[in-house]
Amino acid sequence: MNATFKSMVPVCEGDPCIRNGSGAGATVRFRQESRRRKSDFARKCIAVILLHAIFLFAILAALIIGHWISEENQKLNNRTMLEKKRNFTILDVFPPLADGGFGIAEQLHAVRSNKLSTDALLVPLPLYILPYHYDLQLDFSQFDTNLFIRANISIHLESYGNSTEDEIQFHLGPNIKIERMRLKKDGKKFYAKTFKREESKKLGRISLRDPLQKGKYILEMAYNMTICDEDVDGVRCSLDNQTNSSLKSTSFTTKLEPTLARAFFPCWDEPGVKATFNISVKHNKKYTVLSNMSPIEQPNKVDWDDQFKTTVFQPTPPMSTYLLAFAIGEFVKLETRTERGIPVTVWTYPEDVMSMKFTLEYAPVIFDRLEDALEIPYPLPKVDLIAARNFHVGGMENWGLIVFEFASIAYTPPITDHVNETVDRMYNEFRIGKLIAHEAAHQWFGNLVTMRDWSELFLNEGFATFYVYEMMSSERPVTAQFEYYDSLAALVSAQSEEDHRLSLVRELATESQVELSFHPTNLYTKGCVLIRMLRDLVSDFDFKAAVRRYLRKNAYRSVSRDDLFSSLSAYADHGADKEKLNYVLEGWFVNEGLPEVTLIRNYDNEMMTISQRKTVHHEYRSFLKDRKPAAGVRYRASRSAEDGSTLFDDTLFEGYTERRKDKRRKHRPARRKASTPPPISPIMRRDELRKPRRVGASQDLWTIPITYMFGSLKTSEGQVIREFWLKNRTVSFGDAEISPNQAVLVNPEWKYPYRVNYDLLNWKLLARTLHQNHLEINDKSRMQLILDAEYFLSNSVNPHLYLYLLGYLAHETKMEVMLFGIDAVYRFIDVFKATQLNKAILVYFEPVISQMDHLLNESQVDAETASLWLVRPERLAKLYQMRCAAGLHSCKNEYYTQKWSRSPDEWTEDVHKQVTAVCHQLFTNTPEEVKTVQELLDSRLSSSGAKWALTVQLAACSHNQKLLRKTARAIVSTKNAAVYASALQSDFSLHYNPTFRKYLWSEISKMSTFEKTALFSTNSTNILPASRILLHSVKTIDELQQIRGLLTNWGPLLTLHFEYLERYLLWVSSVSQGVLHQFFAADLSNF
Repeated sequence: MNATFKSMVPVCEGDPCIRNGSGAGATVRFRQESRRRKSDFARKCIAVILLHAIFLFAILAALIIGHWISEENQKLNNRTMLEKKRNFTILDVFPPLADGGFGIAEQLHAVRSNKLSTDALLVPLPLYILPYHYDLQLDFSQFDTNLFIRANISIHLESYGNSTEDEIQFHLGPNIKIERMRLKKDGKKFYAKTFKREESKKLGRISLRDPLQKGKYILEMAYNMTICDEDVDGVRCSLDNQTNSSLKSTSFTTKLEPTLARAFFPCWDEPGVKATFNISVKHNKKYTVLSNMSPIEQPNKVDWDDQFKTTVFQPTPPMSTYLLAFAIGEFVKLETRTERGIPVTVWTYPEDVMSMKFTLEYAPVIFDRLEDALEIPYPLPKVDLIAARNFHVGGMENWGLIVFEFASIAYTPPITDHVNETVDRMYNEFRIGKLIAHEAAHQWFGNLVTMRDWSELFLNEGFATFYVYEMMSSERPVTAQFEYYDSLAALVSAQSEEDHRLSLVRELATESQVELSFHPTNLYTKGCVLIRMLRDLVSDFDFKAAVRRYLRKNAYRSVSRDDLFSSLSAYADHGADKEKLNYVLEGWFVNEGLPEVTLIRNYDNEMMTISQRKTVHHEYRSFLKDRKPAAGVRYRASRSAEDGSTLFDDTLFEGYTERRKDKRRKHRPARRKASTPPPISPIMRRDELRKPRRVGASQDLWTIPITYMFGSLKTSEGQVIREFWLKNRTVSFGDAEISPNQAVLVNPEWKYPYRVNYDLLNWKLLARTLHQNHLEINDKSRMQLILDAEYFLSNSVNPHLYLYLLGYLAHETKMEVMLFGIDAVYRFIDVFKATQLNKAILVYFEPVISQMDHLLNESQVDAETASLWLVRPERLAKLYQMRCAAGLHSCKNEYYTQKWSRSPDEWTEDVHKQVTAVCHQLFTNTPEEVKTVQELLDSRLSSSGAKWALTVQLAACSHNQKLLRKTARAIVSTKNAAVYASALQSDFSLHYNPTFRKYLWSEISKMSTFEKTALFSTNSTNILPASRILLHSVKTIDELQQIRGLLTNWGPLLTLHFEYLERYLLWVSSVSQGVLHQFFAADLSNF
């Protein structure tokens, strides 16, 4: 990463809301001074978060790309081996996603790209011999001086019958050095011929003189290993400042998920292989050692060693190897208990005690709630939570020893009850509570019951994420509900793009594929959404009973989704007919992406056609319409019987019915006592693993629960709801109760995760309903309409219909819906900001932006509503930009410009308002009118860090050509693609400054051919993220032509990107001069 960005935001500025994580190295130094957090106002909290967000993309991109030239050099050799040549088409061009928007999982599991040299194939180990117990004796006495551990292990094995097999295979990491090895059967030595390592699969192989016999074996090994190696990321060390410079580490924690247990001890490193563990650790007395179970007290033991001691832990229940955990350091403990008396202990460092208060109070509450909800006691004798340093993910659910990254759970609440401080407290407690709830839920979903294979990881993560929202809704219902739908929107958006849609259950062939599967949207959110869908299909009462049955039946076992199906109701309840639940869910689990449903009405004969297909976003980009269909891409079913759609048929249309409320009584659980693990024989475990691994083939057909609604709350008939199953690609039917002037709404309350498209007239009727009385449509449906209208209409030949729909937001009163509206309106303005229609669009949206401003002011008097802004604080930045672009009084550009000019280095709570106003003032005034500000910016271009980054963003808003040239030179001199991309996507302005862009591209043109080739990754079939963002930040054909001239050979894929962008920009120009121009000239009262 470029040095310019290493200290972009000072730590002291981020401290009230975001504590900086550790660096990228394996060992990090920490200061000994107090790390207590200071309380602050919500406005300052939001401002600081936004100031981080100002350069968020640049920092993230820099982390991904770093210096793009070195990245290019590093990958050149690998590309020739790994990339297969193929013919690209424009279908292979995908613009960058408009917004990130991660949900709960953004800090749970960081994805680390494995190096090609260390990646390994996932080959299932043979099942003729399996472990049922490990005795592990560890020596941590040299971890702090040499980053070195010695160990002895005895693996108790069961051979399941006399066979011809004469080999034992197990997983073995490259950092483990075997010193001695011995195999015994019935207490006698069993002779081996050879031992060899298979590095490509990270396996150890023992060849035997004789075939294995039925019975029990013990494999004993003495070994040593190095820890805290960046190439082997299972152990994370940290180092406090010490006078003794010989120390290399003063603490470490382990994270062995997903496939890193093999880097800590020889084992059968597969999630479905469970065994018990006896653990003992030799260590320096000054350190505390923690593991999954409690230490065994030895009160009468005579201690002859003044320096070292051995801690022996209680035996574990059967568990997977990735859940084994250790932590060592000079910790202090804070202890409390659950209602059932289970000790809950938070371990941290002495200087961090005060920041752990909320975690200590909240953790037992969550465990009590989960025990009540699941009616299954937490099965271990203790819960340890450790706030670790240099832990590279937010949390890890090790059974009995949950490890958190310090900043993820550290928070010191304000000391007053001022509303702004209350917002800060509420959201930070919500943020920490989510993380604690997620890892606590894993103690049941993942630890007690574990997925058999990584391909069905959603059985762990989907349930854990689902129960986060269940637990948090009891005290923060508004925030929890909105964050769920915000995450659902991110999921639908990501899975609608052809290069981002992934199935929930899919084959994972390598370690890196498993690591990459821990995706915040495609795993956590999708898993949660489908679990919620499952609940809705069987009723809340039956779902809770099924979950309890699933956990009790499979406790201490490994499972597949078939085991989940067997615990659920046999049939899904939706409409008049029931469908087999496993049949319904299978497509949702294994199909790539999500479905889209299209409703086409015949307004002459009351017929309707509903069809389904996999989302293909390119189909709704009208500028790509002249292309030919590609193989494997299905297009929308015909819209009329004459064109081939299916007419009404009882076998296709499964009937509909009025919605019925579930009147079953609410079940009130009784808390139970913990029970000991049931005996599970090795043969039963072997039989579990022998069950076939079923991934399933992805298709483009789902069994979809269709619900549609029509009517008005103002009439005597009210709103009518129909429900039925869509199992085929298309179904046609009639509904005589729907009049031609009534809108039909599909998927009311956004209950199920599919997109909905309509014929143009029904879109118009829905938009008109929103304008006339938006409360006729549920707030969740309004969110989905905004999201789907953008997807289906914004790039179509009818963008004016989408524009008209967004206009209703001038009357929107629900904050949650308006936050969706902010994203949509901002993106629409951004698309057309370089056209002549920009002013007309801003005038049209002026009442919408004024209403956004009004709701922002209203939210300041209610702490929970105000905390919604913190779900994605960049929305506040977007609102600041829009109100300045629209010329609203609330921009206060002259006032804030003067305020910032007096104290440009004072980062107060309204700093983002200030700099947005400064940018607007610079852009809307002549250089002579803002001469003082320009001179100030010119003098600050020689600064560094956050001051420099802020300066170049503001200078890019100016019209002073001398300042713009100097700014462009400064940006390009960084040789960092992330800086270039950030400069072109201003965080303070919706204005388009063609002069600055011209100078920036001109400076880039002066770079060498090699540098430009590396910058745009023209020789690659995998374009770097910043390269794609750079290219797609272009707003006009003239600018595109300037970029095209930078190189003579853009390569096959980049050439297609140019074709895509040329088509897109011509479409923008065409619709702005055509349908949009006509829209603004028309009488909208008759629209």
